[in-house]
Amino acid sequence: MRATSLLDDVQAQIQELTTLIGDLTALARDEPIRVQVEPVDLGDVVDHAVQRVRRRAPGLTFEVFTRPWWVIGEDAELERAVTNLLDNAAKWSPEGGLVTVRLSDGVLTVDDQGPGIAEADRARIFDRFWRSPDARTMPGSGLGLAIVRQVAERHSGSVHATDNASGGARLVLRLPGREKNPHA
Repeated sequence: MRATSLLDDVQAQIQELTTLIGDLTALARDEPIRVQVEPVDLGDVVDHAVQRVRRRAPGLTFEVFTRPWWVIGEDAELERAVTNLLDNAAKWSPEGGLVTVRLSDGVLTVDDQGPGIAEADRARIFDRFWRSPDARTMPGSGLGLAIVRQVAERHSGSVHATDNASGGARLVLRLPGREKNPHA
């Protein structure tokens, strides 16, 4: 039983280091790498990201409501940003908690049932390497939400944090686009 526990711990650390390396690489670029910019259905991006995060957070329920929203952008970058928002919600949600994900008219809202984000910290959570005192004992590098902001800005959008009706955090990503595929 100890060997299994040790192996699980090592695998979790490897995953965290892999994520950290990817995050550092993404943020270190002065110029974005050349990518294929095309119409992307943000609803599909959200669905893929939710599937990925559900596997990492099996003790949570994800309630997802999406409407098509086409963005001109880079699919992998957008999925990374959405995944980071969902990972953040999963990290702060209690076991058995609910993460609510809504996409409508270019506004992606992710609500968790965690402790929320202090109003004084809401603007800072998107800064590179910044972590609230409560987050310093948890896994993470302080880069995930910085990547979300970077991706939002590269797609002429924005991201901000507030609270939700249950007292948890609400992260809101806004991206310009349209309901129908512009090339259909």
